Amino acid sequence: MSKMKTNFLKACSLASVLVAAGCGYSDYPGHPGHKTQNEAYVPSLSAVVAGFGDDYDGTYVYSVKYNNRNWMSDDFQFNAKISSYRNVVTDSYPHRPDIFPDADDFEKATGFAGGEFTKYWVANDMDPNVAGGLDNFDKTHPLDADGNWIEPGLVLSVDEPIQEVDRVDWDLQTSAQSATQILKAMVSNGGKIDDLNLKIKALEFNGRSYPTDYFSLGFKANGSGFNQVTIKNQKSTKSLINTILTNTEHMKKTSLKLHFDNGMVVGLPHGMSIMFNHTVLAKFAK
Repeated sequence: MSKMKTNFLKACSLASVLVAAGCGYSDYPGHPGHKTQNEAYVPSLSAVVAGFGDDYDGTYVYSVKYNNRNWMSDDFQFNAKISSYRNVVTDSYPHRPDIFPDADDFEKATGFAGGEFTKYWVANDMDPNVAGGLDNFDKTHPLDADGNWIEPGLVLSVDEPIQEVDRVDWDLQTSAQSATQILKAMVSNGGKIDDLNLKIKALEFNGRSYPTDYFSLGFKANGSGFNQVTIKNQKSTKSLINTILTNTEHMKKTSLKLHFDNGMVVGLPHGMSIMFNHTVLAKFAK
């Protein structure tokens, strides 16, 4: 793999690469001094999950909602809402490639390859200095056929604001312009990588590496800030999950790096941490 593509992948939201059992975002600080009109779309947090059951398979997009206009005031009350929207049809997004709306109309939006988006996991972050984990989630939705809350298998905490798409506050999108320039400089095909497949051969937790059976991942991205990770159930799924369960603690912040078969090693993006929900992951390791 070229150095350009290696650098590109480091720029992607690789925290999504293990969403095989569902991924929720529990913490998000928002941009200081800004307010989303309603919900702002976060295009770099997107994933397609296939082969893990009706409660998890589908296409996922994410939004954030907050008002940080008075963030320097003594009486400022922080409150950031993070919502995920799920379409049971895989690889079917609520927008055309390179055309990004904000998230105000994601509920009941039609995917361009079929299906309909509905709100799935929702978290309210009330303290920007504390990783709320599962405590931040609204556990009244989504529910399974027996009325039990469908828990995310991974919980991600984002400590630094990232690109958002909002129809009113255009300043939130300025990072997309700079990201486009960076990607065009790094990637020879005009800033886009489509259908790139890589194989994980080991997982590194807190500085220690553990081998696992090769697990394939698919990547798509473009210069507009859109990143997609595709995760499909495969023969090596159990090996990967058992490596996680054996070498991490339930819902404890963990440093993660991925070791690929081509020699590349990629860690989580700066300002992002991960917590593994062993209760959910164990179901897929049987």
